[in-house]
Amino acid sequence: MQRGALREAQVRAALRHDVWRAALKTLDGLGVVDVESVLTPPRPNPPKIQLAQLAFHPSGLDDALAQLGEAAGRSKRLEVWARVLRVLSRESEPVDVSWVYAQTDAKLPDLQKLAELDFVLLGEKKTWRDTLAERDFVPAAPPALTADQAQAWQHVQAALARADYTGFLLHGVTGSGKTEVYLRAIEAVLRQGRQAIYLVPEIGLTAQTLRRVRARFPGQAVVVHSRLSDAERYRAWEQARNGQARIVIGPRSALFAPVPDLGLVVVDEEHDGSYRSMSAPLYDTRRVAEWMAREAGAVLMLGSATPDLETMERAKRRELVLLRLPQRIYLNRQRANTQAARAHITPDADAVQRDALERGLPPVTLVDMRAELRDGNASLFSRALHDALDQTLRHREQAIVLLNRRGSATHVFCRDCGYVARCPNDGQPLTYHEYDNALVCHLCGHRTPAPSRCPSCGSERIRFFGAGTQQVEAEVLKRWPSARVLRWDSDALHRPELADAIIGRFLDGSADVLVGTQMVTKGLDLPGVTLVGVVSADVALHLPDFRAAERAFQLVTQAVGRAGRGVRAGRAVVQSHQPEHYAIAHACRHDYDGFAAQELSYRQQLGYPPYRRLARVIFKDRNAARARSLAEQGARALAARIAQDGLTATDLMGPAPCYYGRVGEAFRWQVLVRAPDPRLALRDAAAANGWHVEIDPDDVL
Repeated sequence: MQRGALREAQVRAALRHDVWRAALKTLDGLGVVDVESVLTPPRPNPPKIQLAQLAFHPSGLDDALAQLGEAAGRSKRLEVWARVLRVLSRESEPVDVSWVYAQTDAKLPDLQKLAELDFVLLGEKKTWRDTLAERDFVPAAPPALTADQAQAWQHVQAALARADYTGFLLHGVTGSGKTEVYLRAIEAVLRQGRQAIYLVPEIGLTAQTLRRVRARFPGQAVVVHSRLSDAERYRAWEQARNGQARIVIGPRSALFAPVPDLGLVVVDEEHDGSYRSMSAPLYDTRRVAEWMAREAGAVLMLGSATPDLETMERAKRRELVLLRLPQRIYLNRQRANTQAARAHITPDADAVQRDALERGLPPVTLVDMRAELRDGNASLFSRALHDALDQTLRHREQAIVLLNRRGSATHVFCRDCGYVARCPNDGQPLTYHEYDNALVCHLCGHRTPAPSRCPSCGSERIRFFGAGTQQVEAEVLKRWPSARVLRWDSDALHRPELADAIIGRFLDGSADVLVGTQMVTKGLDLPGVTLVGVVSADVALHLPDFRAAERAFQLVTQAVGRAGRGVRAGRAVVQSHQPEHYAIAHACRHDYDGFAAQELSYRQQLGYPPYRRLARVIFKDRNAARARSLAEQGARALAARIAQDGLTATDLMGPAPCYYGRVGEAFRWQVLVRAPDPRLALRDAAAANGWHVEIDPDDVL
């Protein structure tokens, strides 16, 4: 029998859930027991951040790698361990293990194993957890505005002075200084005693945005996102609610922070699909932000270099005030370098490309990869991209290499029987990830070891096809062994703290090449980058989705826009198997207006948004035949409703299987409703039948 005080958890475990509180209360009243609330004090010792460094001189790396191979035997982690030693050999002092993780895909057990084998020394430094709130930000004075910025700022300033709702669309080319206009607006709102919300599309961008905001407004901003701990989120919400924090920064969830005196909402990179929540609750962040701004009498600012075409149409209908920033900030410097850029342009080149150069945008070389293959080059890099990377690295400049695909290969294929490794949950091809020798489904997360033989016929002629970011990273290191390469994709960022570590190291010049997916295009400001290489501009171009061309245009335009944002001129090389496609061609000419005109003409002919709205009704069932039957029944019911109510300009597409025909254990079919207002056709039927309905879906895949 235990003597002394019992904890609540011990009493709860010994008694039934529904009686223990009443029993304690009764015994306490009779004086039999004493009940006391005790708050456990926090641990006095701060958490520890591990450090790592080589246990030998970097000149002995080759010998150490040979010894490691003998010591490791057949370990599947050998390549990861070797990568750790190569990374540490470039460092002159101990580094945080988070930095090692970011570069190598290693984990703590890997470092501990290397330490056990006497290849690595592990240490620790004591520090309190860095929660961003404790970081030291040096206040920055506002820079002088360009003529375009000043004109845009005059409109925003007048709207803020009225203290009434106004919605703006700030369309500025990459590097044109949209952020400075946002900061001026925040400053004006703070002077009025009101608060601001600043939204970014990805959690990984919050740290860079927070630095900029806190440099201007020290101690007045908090960050809110889904990966905060409960304590951190509570503290941020309390600071916003009581007015201690005047600025809230974060992805779409930050919009719902309790801001009692809202004066401004900024939605940066408003075109990004992450602003649409397509899981419960379903909402479009931009529309919710507009409603909140109207209710609060606040100003709404949507900003992008490649605005959503539907948002641009709203601006043209004057539902939003359109402001333009057509030139880069470093225009004078760019003009001084345009002679070299013009060498890439023939005298009869179209006026759009020449105008882009005059506006300070980086020149783009568009490479036809079909011609490269005909000339015998079957590698990932065209000759133009290889030469550009070689020159960039020789000049000790930085480069971004973009491939919008994670992993090492797109699918695993047997050359003898045709077997393709697919996910057992949803039937999608599995992607090979070299760092842990696994096949991964990027739809549901299923993971399985990579086979050495075909599971169907037993053949050893099983091959990995396609290329992902890991393979691009390996190819760069193969061709330029001394290059310091970072990888920025969702696999490398499986822990939130790695995002800031990767960007911080790249910004301070500790890396030469950043290999990444579309995440590198989302508003990052990397002034040291002088070259952007797009390995394949065609990825996802021909998906069965009406926004596919727009997404491709936005991706290439935003990627190219990362080059030349600092004191040195930039350039880009874009590789494509379809360079004649209008989305790719317009993106390489920085021609938003030309692309928008052509794309919108197609959408108008087909009745797609913004000319008519869409609703997507998804039917799911574990039985494939039943899923199809439900979709057919739903389509008949909708057709009858449309005919009965005489809904004009309303039609149905489908039923048809979804592009992702199986997710988890459920087969999926869909019906699309195309109408001026699809809710009229769905109003009663959807609620009565429990259908899954998406109004204005982000995609129809």
